[in-house]
Amino acid sequence: MLLVACPSDPGEAGDEIGTTGTSESTGDGDGDTTTTETDTTDGPMPFCGDGNVDAGEECDDGNMADDDECTAACTIAICGDGSVQTGVEACDDGNMADDDGCSSMCLIESCGDGRVQGLEECDDSNMVDTDQCTNMCLLATCGDMIVQEGVEECDDADTDDTDECTNACLFAVCGDGSVQAGVEECDDGNMADDDACVGMCINAVCGDGLVNVGVEECDDGNMIENDACTSECIAAVCGDGLVNVGVEECDDGGTQPLDGCSANCMLEARLAFVTSSLYNGDMGGLLGADAQCNLRAQSAGLPGTYMAWLSTDQATPATRFVQSSVPYKKVNGVKIADNWADLTDATLDAALDVTELGTPSPDGTNSCQGTTRQVFTGTFSNGLIGNSTCSNWTSSVGTGNVGQTTVATFRWSNCTSTGNCANASAIYCFQQ
Repeated sequence: MLLVACPSDPGEAGDEIGTTGTSESTGDGDGDTTTTETDTTDGPMPFCGDGNVDAGEECDDGNMADDDECTAACTIAICGDGSVQTGVEACDDGNMADDDGCSSMCLIESCGDGRVQGLEECDDSNMVDTDQCTNMCLLATCGDMIVQEGVEECDDADTDDTDECTNACLFAVCGDGSVQAGVEECDDGNMADDDACVGMCINAVCGDGLVNVGVEECDDGNMIENDACTSECIAAVCGDGLVNVGVEECDDGGTQPLDGCSANCMLEARLAFVTSSLYNGDMGGLLGADAQCNLRAQSAGLPGTYMAWLSTDQATPATRFVQSSVPYKKVNGVKIADNWADLTDATLDAALDVTELGTPSPDGTNSCQGTTRQVFTGTFSNGLIGNSTCSNWTSSVGTGNVGQTTVATFRWSNCTSTGNCANASAIYCFQQ
């Protein structure tokens, strides 16, 4: 039972608890009286814990326990008195201050109690670790190893911006401005295809098919020199020394006229020669013969590409040659025809009797009209197929039409007689 002090009875003022007094009077016969007082005590002096609420006490529950509703100082227990009341208070640090571990409500301050205190940056009263306030009552930040829902995609708690989780706590992707090691060559923060780092995060290079603005003039996705965009990714122009196939017939690196290549990169004349080498009828077909013409031209330093004056069942000079509008000339400058029409009208302006080296045409082992200076042709003077072609120039068995290099008549291409495919003869080569 808790005893609580109540107001004092006025009639008892001045009494002392636990003490009574008596007075005795005696006479001595002379009329004088003497009074003697005797003090008696019937109990101990009052004290806190005696179960009585004495003066100066708020309560007295008869014990000295400090954790019940009446403290060991006989005061009524309250929050802030420094004594923890069991079942009522969680703590009591003797003050009413918050943020010191024990709140003004005598509750233990902790992360999750909804109050921001001490070293806490936040307290949202929950134990969800993926919201803006972590279970450590710290504000969620990129790098805390906790993926904040709706804000972060990843969180690897490091400062390495080149791994799969960036310093912005986002998954590394091409275009985020961070170069992912081992995955990307570059990352300029955009997906543009015309700068130094193309849209797939690959370094721009000449030949990738993407024009790097300010660096390349063009990029056609190949490293071919003789098309509209050179292998240096520079737009082809007349005078750059590279023949733009289909656009230019020649390009000698300049624009001077009367040097064989005009100022607009068109041939001023096409060259023709007799090979200085001899061949039998098995030349590997037209492709093999063309290759020999180009080999001989290159060895002599002649410009352009060349085709052999030969016919097969599939193609003839009339069907595969460029039918020139400019003159045909020997390598010594002598004109043999004004143009294609003049070349194929059965008569040349001069015999085609000079090799790529400027030397006389060689003697073969076939003969025509009494001379061995002849060539395999398989072709009439009009550029169409003749009577025999050594099995389309793939065999040394049989016969093939031959021409005579020392004449300007139709016999220059078809000398009425045929040569033995096993014998050796030169061939004509014409610039295209």
